[in-house]
Amino acid sequence: MRKQIKKNKLRYYRRLLDWTQTQLSEATGIGQVNISRYERGIRRASTDLKVKIASVLGLPVEVIFPEDEDRRG
Repeated sequence: MRKQIKKNKLRYYRRLLDWTQTQLSEATGIGQVNISRYERGIRRASTDLKVKIASVLGLPVEVIFPEDEDRRG
């Protein structure tokens, strides 16, 4: 069984903004499989990738990936 990383809000905001995983993958250069893994909490995105995803979606990193805030506070 795979270890689950704390969930983020990537899937929620991606769907809210009417993006598909494929569209986000193409816009960021991140593989669709990895986008799926980040959404499901199977894999954690690096800081650089989080910034790239947030920039493409037009949202702050902390909104999409609040688990970073949890670790700091």
